[in-house]
Amino acid sequence: MDDSGRRDNTARIHPGGLRWLILTRRNRDRHGYPLLGILVLAVLCAVALPLINALVIYPAYTEIMVGTFEDAARRLAVLTIPPSIKHSRLGPAVLDTPRFLADVYRLETDFGLLRVRVLSPDGKILYSTDLAEIDSFESGPIFTDRVSKGRRYARLGAMRNESAPGPASTVDTVETFVPIMRGDEFLGAFELVFDVTGPKRKLERFNLYATVGSFVISFALLGVVLLLIRQEAAKEHSRLQADKLREDVEQITRHDIKTPLLGVLSGITYLENYTTLDPEQKELLEDMRHAANTGMDLISRSLDLYKMETGAYEYAPADVDILSVCRRVADDLSDLARQKGVTMEVTFGDGPLRREDALPLSVEENLFYAVLANLVKNGIEASEFGDTVSMRGAADGEFSVAVHNRAPVPEAVRAHFFDKYATAGKRTGTGLGTYSARLMVEVMGGRIDMDSSEERGTTVTVALPLRP
Repeated sequence: MDDSGRRDNTARIHPGGLRWLILTRRNRDRHGYPLLGILVLAVLCAVALPLINALVIYPAYTEIMVGTFEDAARRLAVLTIPPSIKHSRLGPAVLDTPRFLADVYRLETDFGLLRVRVLSPDGKILYSTDLAEIDSFESGPIFTDRVSKGRRYARLGAMRNESAPGPASTVDTVETFVPIMRGDEFLGAFELVFDVTGPKRKLERFNLYATVGSFVISFALLGVVLLLIRQEAAKEHSRLQADKLREDVEQITRHDIKTPLLGVLSGITYLENYTTLDPEQKELLEDMRHAANTGMDLISRSLDLYKMETGAYEYAPADVDILSVCRRVADDLSDLARQKGVTMEVTFGDGPLRREDALPLSVEENLFYAVLANLVKNGIEASEFGDTVSMRGAADGEFSVAVHNRAPVPEAVRAHFFDKYATAGKRTGTGLGTYSARLMVEVMGGRIDMDSSEERGTTVTVALPLRP
C-alpha cells in the first residue's frame, strides 16, 4: 500500500468536521510536551524543595539534635546518682550526699547547663539551680503523664539567661526530663536544660543555605526550560508561516495552471471542429483532451481538498447505488491489475459481487469513487505479480468496504499513515493519497481504519452510515 509503515498498528479517524485539523495540530506539537513537562517539574522543584527543607529536612535535623541532647542527659543523670542510692527512691537524703552535690556542680559548670533539677517520685523538687524552687512540686502534665510513667521527654525551647556576664539575653535550649527507674518502679527524675544556641544557629544557617541553593537550582532550571520553550515557539512560528506560505502558493498555482489547460482544451476543440483530421490525428487529440481533462479534474479535486481542510467544503449527498460504484472502480482498474499480474476479487456479504446487487446510500458519488479508487490503486501498485487485491463489502448497521493486499505497510510511516505528505517505498509518491481519502471519508460522515502486519498484510476499511 502507499503511505504506510511496518509494525502492527491500527490508525482510526472518526467523523467530526474540523476536528481533524485540531488533532493534526496536536500531533505536530506533541514534540513540545517534554519541554512542558520539564517546565512543570522546574516549577514544582522551585516550590517543593524549599517546602521540603522547611517542613521535612529542618525538623528532622532539629529532632536529631534534640535526641542527641536527650541521650546525653540520660547518661549524665545516671552518672550523677551516687552508687549508694542508685537503686533507691530519690528523697531528701540525696541532698546529704556530698558526692551528689559535687557532681551536680560539675554538671552546671563543665557542661554549661542552664538548669538542673532533681525530682522525687511524687514531683517534689529536691534540688534546683533556682533555690526558690526547692521543696515546691512539679505537677505539669509532662511530669505526671509521661515522665512519672518512665518515659523520657525532651523539647526545644528558649529562656532568658541572666547568669551570663552583661545584660540578660534569650538563648535556645533543650529541656530534658530523665526518669530514674528500677524495673517498672519510678524512683524519681532529673531535669537538665542545655544551652543549644550555637548548634541551633549552625542548623539554621545550614537550612538557609540549602533553601537558597534549592531556589537557585530550581530557578536556573526554570530559566533554561523557558529559554528552550521560547526557541521552540519561534520554530513553531516559522513552521506556521511556512505552512501558510505553502498553502498560498498551492492555491495560486492551482488557479494559474487552470488557465493554460483551458487554452489547451479550447485549441483541441478548434482543431476538431475546423480542421480536417485523419484517424491517427483524431486519436492523438482525444488523448490530449483526456490528459487535459484529467489535469482539470486533479486541480478541481485539489481545490476541494483545500476546502475540506479549511471546513469550507459544501457536502451535497444524493442517493447512489454504492455497489455499482464498487463495480465501476473494479472495472476501471482492471487494466492496471492485469499489467501488474494482480488478481482482483470483489465480494459483497458472503459471495462475489453480482451485477444485480444494489444498495442505495446517500453520499457524494464522486467522493466515494475517489476514495475507493485511490485505495484499490494503492493496493495494486504495492502488490507483487500473482498477488490478489480484494474489495469486501458488507452492510450490517453500516456499509463498509475493506480493501486488502498482501504487502505490509512500510514501518517508516505506519504510525502516520493518514498524515499529509507521509509516504515511503514509492518513487513518485506524494503522501497525499491516504491523506485525501481521510478528508473525504470525514466529509461523508464515515470513518477510515488501517490495519497492517507482516502476517496479515494490509487492510484499509471505509465505513459509512446507512440511511436511517
